[in-house]
Amino acid sequence: MDYLKKTVKKIFQYQARLVLKKYKPRIIAITGSVGKTLTRETIYLVLSKKFFVRKNERSFTTELGIPLTVIGCPSGVTTPIQLVKNILAGLKLLVYKNKYPDWLILEMDSDKPGDLSAVSSFLSADVLIMTAIGQTPSHIESFPDMESFLFENRSIINAVKRNGIIIYNADDERNSNLLLEVASKKISCGIGAGVDIQGSDFKVLYSENKRNPVPVGMSFKIISGGDQHPVIILGSIGAHNEYACLLAFALGLEVDISPKEIVSALSKYKILPGRMNLIPGIKDTVIIDDSYNSSPVAMIQALAVFKELKTKGRKIVVLGDMLELGKHSVDEHRKLAELVKDSVSKVICVGIRMRILSEELLNLGFDEGNILSFDTSTEAGKELQNIIEEKDIVLVKGSQTVRMEKVVEEIMQCPEDKEKLLVRQEEEWLNR
Repeated sequence: MDYLKKTVKKIFQYQARLVLKKYKPRIIAITGSVGKTLTRETIYLVLSKKFFVRKNERSFTTELGIPLTVIGCPSGVTTPIQLVKNILAGLKLLVYKNKYPDWLILEMDSDKPGDLSAVSSFLSADVLIMTAIGQTPSHIESFPDMESFLFENRSIINAVKRNGIIIYNADDERNSNLLLEVASKKISCGIGAGVDIQGSDFKVLYSENKRNPVPVGMSFKIISGGDQHPVIILGSIGAHNEYACLLAFALGLEVDISPKEIVSALSKYKILPGRMNLIPGIKDTVIIDDSYNSSPVAMIQALAVFKELKTKGRKIVVLGDMLELGKHSVDEHRKLAELVKDSVSKVICVGIRMRILSEELLNLGFDEGNILSFDTSTEAGKELQNIIEEKDIVLVKGSQTVRMEKVVEEIMQCPEDKEKLLVRQEEEWLNR
């Protein structure tokens, strides 16, 4: 079976190589540990103002998903019929002259050794977009050590064309270190000083209800060439939104899209489910749904925003395990205690790894009565229904397989809207 899978991947990679050679699209590769999908969507918004663009739509594995996107196959190879259809689609592109995208936007995961190096063996990027990696990246468990993880990332950096461009989150120390000796043109983006494209500190926007103002979105300014360009995002809060816009803005300028057109495109910014989204909860509460996934850097960002929020009620965090951290897992879960001990009223832990957080909170003197631990997200959600009170604000976050969207479903005001508001509502997930 493994031999068959490898053969299928080789077939699609070979077809993709020939398709790229024939049609010569410009390629944007997006890597990093946090915010890749949002960045992909934002870049698509900006580039599609002027170009014919294609992006990868589904979370296929990188070594299979990238070739399928190049060929233009929306589905994977779950059945022999679909396999044949995809191979024929590749042959059709090669035999006949078809209209093909000017740009391909390819989000790439580094889940395990060989993912990025396999892609870089048949693909060279015109533009490399580097989102945040963090000190302890997601998926680090799959690598023998940090240097192996960074070596994998260097493979895609080395695959950038000689006249290519690297646009990166300069607030991330690992990105900056990886690029120290890279000769390609580099464009730095960040909220800190000394970058090419700078973002202001974002402001949380609140409703006009003076009796109970609740967060409704965020605003910030993109600073470039001495000019400031205001951006407003509704329905979500957090630095991940701003970084995605900064990276897309930088790319837009490089392909001669005017700042005015870029900001116009960003005004159509579409939030994705499970990324610090603001959802009305039962009992007149507010849920910050960050259930898509989790990693140390994303968790730190989420808790930092949550700490600063204004509310008339209590602050409650519901935190699920952060997975795939390997030997770093205990330390990274323990560190969270310092971030929440003085800023929240109650802590609800989901999963065996988050018990480390509850133990550390007790060591720091946090009231034992305000800590609850559950094995599953469903149990946590049902108990949370009884705990929350009017005007509370609740942050829900955890890694993908902990299924923290089930917590949100239990306490959201309109569960009938879950298919459009929550992550993992596809049949394949619901049946797990």
